[in-house]
Amino acid sequence: MGWLLHRLKQRPNRCSRDEAERRHLTVMICDLVGSTALSARLDPEDMRAVTDAYHAACARITRTYDGFLAEFRGDGILAYFGYPIAHEDDAERTVRAGLDIIAAVARLETRAAEPLAVRIGIATGVVVIGDLSREGALREHAVVGETPNVAARLQALAEPGTIVVAASTRRLLGDLFHLRDLGRHEVKGYCRAGRGVGGRRACPIPRAASRRSARRV
Repeated sequence: MGWLLHRLKQRPNRCSRDEAERRHLTVMICDLVGSTALSARLDPEDMRAVTDAYHAACARITRTYDGFLAEFRGDGILAYFGYPIAHEDDAERTVRAGLDIIAAVARLETRAAEPLAVRIGIATGVVVIGDLSREGALREHAVVGETPNVAARLQALAEPGTIVVAASTRRLLGDLFHLRDLGRHEVKGYCRAGRGVGGRRACPIPRAASRRSARRV
C-alpha cells in the first residue's frame, strides 16, 4: 500500500524558533566595576585575560543555575532565568547565581593590582522573547519588555560587590535572603507621574539558618 504525499509537514521546533512568545523571566545584568580604569593601566593582553576570566566565571555559574547567557556586553553580561528552561524558583536561582558570581570574581587571580568586583541588578516580569525580527540566529533570543531595562537601572544603583533586586523579584524571594530596602529612586525612563524604581539589596542567609530564621535588614 502506498501513501500520497500531500504536503511537507512543518517541524515543530522550527515553528517554535520563528514565533515570538510571552515568558515570565528574571533578568540579571552584571557589570565589572572599574573596567575602564583597568584597561588604561593594564597591557591589552592582560586586560583581555581579565575579561576572559570574568566572562568564564559568569558563564559557568549562570549555567549551573540553568540560566541562559544571552549576551556579553564588554564588561557586562545579560542573563535570563526562566528561558528556555523555566523553574518555579527562578528568582531564587538568579539571586544565588549573582551571589556566587560576586564571590567568584573577587577570587579571580589577575594582573590587576586589586581584587575585581561586580555590581548586579535583577528584575522579574513578563517579556516577549524570540526571533522578533525574523532575521535569523542573531535575533533569536531578543527580548522586548520593561524587565531588562529595570535590571539595568538597578545595576547602576548597586555598590561594588552587591546585588539590587526589583520589587517584582523581591515578592518571589520570601525570606530566603537578608534584604535591605533602598527606597524608591527616580531614574531616566521611570520617573513619569511620580513613578520610580524600588530596589532592595540582597545578602545570603547562612546555610545553617532555616527559612523561618530569615530576617530583613
